[in-house]
Amino acid sequence: MEALPNSHQPSTSPTSDNKSFAPTSKRSRVVVSQSKGGCVTCKYVFSPCSSLCDEQKPLCRRCVQAGRLCGGYRHASKPPAASSLQPALKTGVAADSQTERLSYLAAHVLSLDNNGRPLQQDGVWGCIFLQLSNQVECVKAAAAAFGAAYESSLNNTIAKSPRSTWRYYGAALARLQSDFNSGTAGPESLALASMILACVEILSQHEQNSFIHFLGAVQILTKASQRRQGAPSADILSKLTDELVKMNLSIGSYALSQTPAVMHLEFQQTAAGDDVFREPELAINTAMICLHRSYQFIASAARLRYTYPSWKEHDPIMCQGQSDAVTQCRAVLDGLTALATSLQAQYSAATSTLRDSETLAEIYAMRAQLTSTITFLLCVHNPFQTAYDEHQDQFRSIVSDSAAAARLRRRTKPSAFNRFSTHPGIVGPLFIVAMKCRDPALRALARTMLNEQGREGPTDGHIMAAIGARLAALETAASVPSSPGAPLAACDVLEAQRVHGYGVRRPLRLDGQGRRVVDVEFSRPKVPLVQGWGHVDYSCLDNWVFWTEPIDI
Repeated sequence: MEALPNSHQPSTSPTSDNKSFAPTSKRSRVVVSQSKGGCVTCKYVFSPCSSLCDEQKPLCRRCVQAGRLCGGYRHASKPPAASSLQPALKTGVAADSQTERLSYLAAHVLSLDNNGRPLQQDGVWGCIFLQLSNQVECVKAAAAAFGAAYESSLNNTIAKSPRSTWRYYGAALARLQSDFNSGTAGPESLALASMILACVEILSQHEQNSFIHFLGAVQILTKASQRRQGAPSADILSKLTDELVKMNLSIGSYALSQTPAVMHLEFQQTAAGDDVFREPELAINTAMICLHRSYQFIASAARLRYTYPSWKEHDPIMCQGQSDAVTQCRAVLDGLTALATSLQAQYSAATSTLRDSETLAEIYAMRAQLTSTITFLLCVHNPFQTAYDEHQDQFRSIVSDSAAAARLRRRTKPSAFNRFSTHPGIVGPLFIVAMKCRDPALRALARTMLNEQGREGPTDGHIMAAIGARLAALETAASVPSSPGAPLAACDVLEAQRVHGYGVRRPLRLDGQGRRVVDVEFSRPKVPLVQGWGHVDYSCLDNWVFWTEPIDI
């Protein structure tokens, strides 16, 4: 576990004049009522004595106090109401009221959807997080840090690094390091705390620090899975692993060029057959598996990008891998299309709910993700940027599906707490259009849509729109229409004028006039590929030019 750079290194000791850190010694008395049903865990552990379960929603207090993972009430006739969520369950752990409040805020943001309903009960954020954040100190401290960072982000003050936010972060980091060194917390708790701290860094837009915590969680779970096969916590470790793989699609994806070489995690369960596209949850999970595997192939194939003008004639194994990846993505895309058609019919019916609309929006977002991935797959063998000009239909599909997802989400009525998620959305695909599509009209439309989007994990729609606008200006400044008076076309943006890559060098900052600024590094070959190929080694960074520009947001 690594600390933050000195620029915002937190203090791990509270100030003496802050009374909120005085510990409390009160413990709440748990009254266990009789039950005819019982949670899944009580039925399994105490059967046939499951009547001892108190059926507290969303977690049985008997399980909480015993330190077991409550399996919830999967066979209940009614889902637990949002008002029944009690993330600050009293387990006798001494904590100040401010920490309790921030942990409660974190639970509302991470474990509820935008309509105030609990997420999947047997998932990481809908169940495991709620329980461990009330049992384990390092998870509870991380939750409080997230609550403080989220609260600051609502007031747009996190860029100023308020002392309170980083004080809770520092306390959480110190607790995590202590529990890691002493072995007082299990690997599932250490990994979850690392994931939460990664989310804190995402909120504050310190992507490199977020990636460090992400890798910490990967290493913890990798070691735990090797040593504890069949252990009681194996199911929790499996769910955390699945969640990390999903998080990797945003934090460590090909788009950020950070797919880690040490990332050996895979989904523990993979669904097969056409049946997966009858259930939205299974279909979305299948799409994420497909994205994960495609990113792994793109990361490996990208190493050959500047070896040949096209490696199709040199590496038949990679060609087969490319074909297989494209075929798989298209098959999943077709399955999502059929599912979206079915859900659209349900959405038009009078019995549709807000959750139906949110689910359909997620389907369209996954379609946009898959289409953008197909575009990268089709161009991964070719180092020339003009290769993307052949895929205008894919860019139009990305914009269309993203517009459908955004339109559906506008019809929902979000709660006061906007859900935070690291799962892929539409900001990434729209930015790919703004970056790689050189058709001026389609590119401008993608930037307009980006400006209308909020935050999706590590990506901010407004920031991506600003970067896309500057990138387009750099490419079109010297471009001339092919015929006088005609509008600029994609083919008019020559290869030598195109920007190959970008990177955010520092997180969002405030300039001397209080404006939000992000420093972006752009890159292109010193000698254009069309002129230097065969004479210049483009795999060497010395043959590239990098420059950084501050961009106002």
